[in-house]
Amino acid sequence: MNTVIIKIGGSTIDARGLLSELGQSIGMLSEDNFPIVVHGGGKDIAKQLDLLNKEFTFVEGMRVTDAETVNVVQMVLSGDVNKRIVNALLGENVPAAGISGVDGGLFTASKMLQKQQDIGFVGKIEQVNTAFIDLFKSARLVPVVSPVSRGSDGAIYNVNADLAASELAMALNADDLIFVSDVPGVMIDDEMRRQIHTDEIEELIAAGHITGGMIPKLRSSADAIRKGVTRVHICGWHNSETLRNELTGGETAGTVIHG
Repeated sequence: MNTVIIKIGGSTIDARGLLSELGQSIGMLSEDNFPIVVHGGGKDIAKQLDLLNKEFTFVEGMRVTDAETVNVVQMVLSGDVNKRIVNALLGENVPAAGISGVDGGLFTASKMLQKQQDIGFVGKIEQVNTAFIDLFKSARLVPVVSPVSRGSDGAIYNVNADLAASELAMALNADDLIFVSDVPGVMIDDEMRRQIHTDEIEELIAAGHITGGMIPKLRSSADAIRKGVTRVHICGWHNSETLRNELTGGETAGTVIHG
């Protein structure tokens, strides 16, 4: 059975009709595929922080996260956003269940430093409990995963969803890792690149061609490819045929990362 990790970002979750189409798209996949949805929710987190008059900054695409902010992140991602996705999938007759990296010890995290800076309760995944995911696979349930994770020190960490999806894909030896983005693919000098070699990525970042949230997305893609994930896709969402086209080599319209 092919394992397919589908990561959807916060900017795409709120697009009109997307979650219903996601459910339809997953429902179209053959029984030979085991889909897992990993989601972010940066847009919703920002809204909640604004309501609290809480300022925040980013370092290379990573949100600086203090103790108050990590509580907001957990509430928004593992609560509101996660359940909206599960509800939409159930509405399309896709059996799904929502979890976070905390549940079942799915992800064990440690503090991440970014450019040698302490950016608070931001974590990197050290261990993945794949046996927990196997329970969903045997029950034919689609896991919908919030990346909020628990550290071995008992702290709760904000983990970048792109990195969480990549770590999960590597741990499960996934066949496909699909990043659904609010852009059609990786844009270089206003042109979309259909293919990017892993060896190019750091050069593109250093030259300023890759910025913001695309930095962790491409770095996690490269790591996944080097550690055995077969294909990594970065694409926009088009319609309910999007996943099937990406997986079958149909009308793919995004960027494929390869080694």
